[in-house]
Amino acid sequence: MTENNVLEYRNLIGGVWQGAENGRTIDLFCPCDGSPVSRVPDSGTGDVDRAVAAARDAFEHADWAFNPRLRSRCLGAWAAAMRANHEALAVRLALETGKPIGEARFELNSSIGYVEYYAAAARTLYGTSTAVEAGLLSVLAREPVGVVAAITPWNYPVTLLMRDMAPALAAGCTCVLKPATQTTGCTLAVLELLDGIPEFPKGVVNAVSGRGSVVGDALTRHPDVDMISLTGGLETGREVMKTAADSMKKVSLELGGKSPNVIFADADLDKALPFALKAIFMNAGQLCTVGSRLVLEESLVDTFLPRLKEEVEKLRPGYCLDENTNLGPVISREQMDKIMGYIEIGKQCSTLVTGGRRLTENGLDKGFYIAPTIFLNPPMDSPIVQEEIFGPVLVVQTFRTREEALAIANGTAYGLASAVWSRDIDKAMWVARRLRAGSAWVNCYNKLLPECETGGYKQSGMDRAGGAEGMLKYTEVKHLCVDFK
Repeated sequence: MTENNVLEYRNLIGGVWQGAENGRTIDLFCPCDGSPVSRVPDSGTGDVDRAVAAARDAFEHADWAFNPRLRSRCLGAWAAAMRANHEALAVRLALETGKPIGEARFELNSSIGYVEYYAAAARTLYGTSTAVEAGLLSVLAREPVGVVAAITPWNYPVTLLMRDMAPALAAGCTCVLKPATQTTGCTLAVLELLDGIPEFPKGVVNAVSGRGSVVGDALTRHPDVDMISLTGGLETGREVMKTAADSMKKVSLELGGKSPNVIFADADLDKALPFALKAIFMNAGQLCTVGSRLVLEESLVDTFLPRLKEEVEKLRPGYCLDENTNLGPVISREQMDKIMGYIEIGKQCSTLVTGGRRLTENGLDKGFYIAPTIFLNPPMDSPIVQEEIFGPVLVVQTFRTREEALAIANGTAYGLASAVWSRDIDKAMWVARRLRAGSAWVNCYNKLLPECETGGYKQSGMDRAGGAEGMLKYTEVKHLCVDFK
């Protein structure tokens, strides 16, 4: 810790904490008020090379890839360490992201859930065998893919880290993490807990902090990285695919979303209301699966929408460590300016129901706060309907028939998440089965569980995270044919 109470972090390479070889650092600031909170390495390609070499050495020489019981014990110990340090980690997470402390605690609980699930799943990898003929046995075995580079985002930096890294480790891979620059400190704080787990082999987990254009690009191009796992934006995903193609790396991508939340007039509206509110305004709308499009039956515009507006205007913006705060800032000035640009577009093409401005009163001008915003019935081709805003902006689109609701819901290039609300379960399931999205929730929203796979259709990505598939994607299938004759 420096004299200004700024926590300093270092890269983790081969079990050793070390600064960037160029000596450069990056200062991180709290989005609530601009105060400095962390200092992290501004690494270069040499740091990446050493981290990948450490991961390769651990994969080939440590007792990790072929010892599922060791993997299970180590992941279980890591989850226990996270629980023991829960509040300190939540505070660090809140300070770097700006999210309210209650949401930070929720994220830590979710993160631990992924580690605990995959600690158990590490011992469940299986293959198949077939007796082809007398004396000839055909075996399909699952083996870890090798060195995995995990490139994680800033919006849920710990949960999305563990959702990617825990299954990779459970499958027997070794990892090099490139955390998002804005939230590197809270991510490295979780990795520091590995120092208290002597059984965890050195070099299995490595982390290199720095800018995506340097560290992320170097990992994607590195010839000794076998797989890239990225959670991020659409354009970043496209670039990763192009670059990884040169060396034919496996790629797992979860990209953006523009998720529809379809509510019929016969739904349980008292239940749907808080879900609709939280679906878009949790974490200031900075979540790939947010219900950023409320697809509302037309008869509900005069009843449900006023109730939603009333609840939105009760949200309490403020400092992240204030227990009364339930609306935080967006991550940066750049993100705030981008969102405000979309809001100006919305004002020109639709009805502004509430919000539509930056919040500056009561000291909020020191941070990046945006009033929760709702627009009603913009044109289907409007950027606020078609593009991911990644902020506290809700678009309400109305329909009369279930076919019209489905057409609206499926009417973007994205397909990450969706939901439908109705007491008529036949109608709800008719819509849910036809929604072109990796997740379709019925009478709930954002039920993201370690046990269940999620992922995108269309331009929302490829592959799945969570559940058994979330671990199997980090394996290769090998055919072994044994002749006993």
